[in-house]
Amino acid sequence: MITGGGRGLGRVFTRSFVEAGANVIITGRNQRTLGEVSQELGGLETRVFDISDASATRAAFDDIHQTHGAIDVLVNNAGICNPPGSFWETPLKDWESTLDVNLKGTVYCTHVALQVMVTQGNGIIINLASSAGVFRWPTCSAYSVSKASIVKLTENLSYETRHHGVSLFAYHPGLVHSTGLGADHLINPAPEDSPLGLAQKWFTVERQAGRTVDAQQSIGNLLKLASGTCAALSGCYLTVHDDLERLMADREPLRTDNLMLRVRQHSPPERLPRS
Repeated sequence: MITGGGRGLGRVFTRSFVEAGANVIITGRNQRTLGEVSQELGGLETRVFDISDASATRAAFDDIHQTHGAIDVLVNNAGICNPPGSFWETPLKDWESTLDVNLKGTVYCTHVALQVMVTQGNGIIINLASSAGVFRWPTCSAYSVSKASIVKLTENLSYETRHHGVSLFAYHPGLVHSTGLGADHLINPAPEDSPLGLAQKWFTVERQAGRTVDAQQSIGNLLKLASGTCAALSGCYLTVHDDLERLMADREPLRTDNLMLRVRQHSPPERLPRS
């Protein structure tokens, strides 16, 4: 199941999973775009609902579980990023809407999916993360906070589910220049001294320096995480640039928390709860 499968990266992900032989259900808020993807790919099942609505999310997942049984892989892809702006100049409704979709939507989908995955003793959840969640992204504070929360949610839930056969990953698909949220903000040039104009300039510099990726480059590691062969990396923040096979072979980074969101402490660390 792929949320936000009707456009952008979700659309690319959906096609790749179908080509890999998966039975895919896509969700979103727009019946038209979902229908277009479904028709292009041979008649995929779709569910139209708003993931920021807990009741609607529960009803949609219950219907899927009753019709098809447990979901093997959930890709929490749906997300939004409002145009950049200083925090104090950003309407609170815009700030809140970003957290409603990106964070609450991920929480609602994950909560209901885990109830079945834990019972059946297996499952994989891939939460779309971003470098915005592990580095500062000024003027995009809502997006940054939502993605940081997803990284920590993934780590915490991986420990809760570690004895139940469920793996969770926070996956950064890269700074994608061809489609998705980044590309959406490049369509209409903004004044150079505006927050959006500065963001567009930064994005252009990153692309010229070769630090962006095409959507297709994001697919390889996503499919590997969905394959069930990366359970040892459960809870980690992983990116399009990572060599997953090397990380699987070298367990030391996992013991030192190098693939999780951490502060380098100058005082003795607190004792962490054991699981």
